Amino acid sequence: MKQAHLLVALLISCLFSPLSFAKDANLTVEFNLPELDVSPYHRPYVALWLETPERKHVTTIALWVEKAEWFKDLRQWWRKAGRSNDNFDGVTGATKRPGTYTIEWQGKDLKGNPVKPGSYLLNVEVVREEGGRDYTRVEIDLTKDGKVTIKGEKEFATSFVTITSH
Repeated sequence: MKQAHLLVALLISCLFSPLSFAKDANLTVEFNLPELDVSPYHRPYVALWLETPERKHVTTIALWVEKAEWFKDLRQWWRKAGRSNDNFDGVTGATKRPGTYTIEWQGKDLKGNPVKPGSYLLNVEVVREEGGRDYTRVEIDLTKDGKVTIKGEKEFATSFVTITSH
């Protein structure tokens, strides 16, 4: 009888263990900022973040902004996440020159907690001072390996997200 209880406890712990989260799901974003023939050219502000299918903010993956005072220029991201008390230090970086950049995400929110497996919306917003604005979102599934194309209009060029789930 003791062994049966132990087996049941083991099965329940497996069902509710952290392994049931997407902690091993990784995103690799190949992000492309095009060379634009404009004057003056200012390096763009960039935000990448995840939302639930119901459009609720889950976590910010990358935030390229010179100073926190410019967060609000990323209007879509600001409305969803920027006004929060979240600490963006781990995902914030300097603005970048034109080129292709790799952004890695290890399946955790800003507090280091694994994000639950499932479908999400990956949002990309790029804004340039005295320039344009691009915003798009694509559906991704953290439980399925694959590659998704993200199409930019002007401020970022076609980019790709590779999803690796383990």
